[in-house]
Amino acid sequence: LAATTIADTTSPDDGRPVNRIVELARCPDLPVRLPNVVAVSATGAQDVKSSYSNYGRNVIDVTAPGGDSYQSPAPPAVSGGILSTLPGNEYGYLAGTSMATPHVVGVAALLKSTHPWATPEMMRWLLNVQADPIACPDRYDIDQNGTIDAVCAGSPGYNGFYGNGIVDALDAVRR
Repeated sequence: LAATTIADTTSPDDGRPVNRIVELARCPDLPVRLPNVVAVSATGAQDVKSSYSNYGRNVIDVTAPGGDSYQSPAPPAVSGGILSTLPGNEYGYLAGTSMATPHVVGVAALLKSTHPWATPEMMRWLLNVQADPIACPDRYDIDQNGTIDAVCAGSPGYNGFYGNGIVDALDAVRR
């Protein structure tokens, strides 16, 4: 049974918090619950949900590489992160859904280049159908301490860790 309310003891976060009951139906998660917004989760070097990544059935649309310090990459890679630009005209390895989301935006741009008249609704659909499905792991113990860290529910075609799957740039220009 899904909860219809939650107790919030941390808002506002810019002043003295107050206790309040939040009606979930009247308090949508923003921006993910807005029309045509795409919710992105992140994977690490082993194509497993990143330790920090958001997840949830009927929440995630697609996933993309975001890096994760818990997932060792194969050589010659030197970090579990994603190579990114840094201030001072530098490069470095970072991890986060903020690394995964630009990957999805790049795939969306490729899709738009091959479907120039696609509406926002069509673009969201195209992102979902070009994604490569990833099944839920049998056991998600990302830090290998013997404790289950999260539970994935759903089918390989759509689940709470990866949504419709990992975006695929090549598929984006082939379809």
